[in-house]
Amino acid sequence: MFTGKGGVGKSTVAAASALAAAEAGQRVAVISTDPAHSLADVLGRAVGTEAVQVTPGCHAQQLDARLRMEQSWAEVGGWLHRAFAWAGLDDLMAEELTLLPGLEELFALSEVTRLAEAGRFDAVMVDCAPTAETLRLLALPEVIGLYLDRADARGGLRGLARDAARRLGDFPAPDASMSRAVRSLTGELAALRRLLAADDTSVRLVTTAERVVLAETRRTFSALSLFGYSVDAVVVNRLVPPDDHPLLAGWRARQGDALREVADAFGDAPVLTAGLLADEPVGVEALLELAAATYGSRCPSDRLASLRPMRVVDGAEGPELHLSLPSASSDAVEVFTRDDDLTLTVGAHRRTLLVPQAMRGRPVLGASLREGTLVVRFGPTDILDT
Repeated sequence: MFTGKGGVGKSTVAAASALAAAEAGQRVAVISTDPAHSLADVLGRAVGTEAVQVTPGCHAQQLDARLRMEQSWAEVGGWLHRAFAWAGLDDLMAEELTLLPGLEELFALSEVTRLAEAGRFDAVMVDCAPTAETLRLLALPEVIGLYLDRADARGGLRGLARDAARRLGDFPAPDASMSRAVRSLTGELAALRRLLAADDTSVRLVTTAERVVLAETRRTFSALSLFGYSVDAVVVNRLVPPDDHPLLAGWRARQGDALREVADAFGDAPVLTAGLLADEPVGVEALLELAAATYGSRCPSDRLASLRPMRVVDGAEGPELHLSLPSASSDAVEVFTRDDDLTLTVGAHRRTLLVPQAMRGRPVLGASLREGTLVVRFGPTDILDT
């Protein structure tokens, strides 16, 4: 999955990576889930909502997120619309409230799950939306899935709505088709969560050597770690080549300072670089040249690092949860627990996760940020009995 701040060249790098992997003998699909598609512009050819062959081993597709959402959300969204209308909202307001932010992109990514599971391609490279939208999108499967799982554990939405109907009279209770739709949606989200957490799935961050862009990229890296997604490389795009012109010399010096920050900002994730080109890299030949300059002898479809941001280790007082947050500061991190839920906040991003089995029933002794790793310490169960 390729993402980055808007304008850094993530679509270009994603397309170049896919074409180079196909040249190496892989069957590759490059898929855009960005609502503002630019994949066709980069490839220099028409790309639609169905996969089209760009080169013998590479296919490209710009997903119709709204169509996928209508297919998966119609039943659930329709019931929510009726419920909001019952509560007295007008049709327009009820319609707007049923369209949760990020739903279109979420269902577009569910389509990527189908492609990955079909086995037609050796690698699927996803040109995601810019980072803010991507982070919201990546958090949704877990958040929505958590609520759906809890509703199911308490008797399902149908049972909850029946209780509400008894109390509220003509409240529009969901029927059997609604229950089937919720189960189907839950299955889609579960499959998506499994795909995103799989060992052969990773995120590749695309950035430029500018302080403002790097600051956002660092925040994105921390947020991805928070949600358990592995970043296998950072691509620093558009580096200025050596030149005697004073303007370029100053620009190159500033980029050099930023690159030195990159070395410390992203932990053990490999850093790849791509130079500023004389012309826009549009079309197959130009993109292959960019990929060669970026990856060298590496195959872009290979996992470039096997980093897991979250792990459980044995500590001196009991098990510890370690979360890699190399770019986070201690004043931006908060941790609290309730029952078997552990809520972690890093900056503007929050994640609530079920405590791993090894920690359940254990008290939290404390949390600290040690050299870029958040350590949450759990004590022995017998402390609870004293």
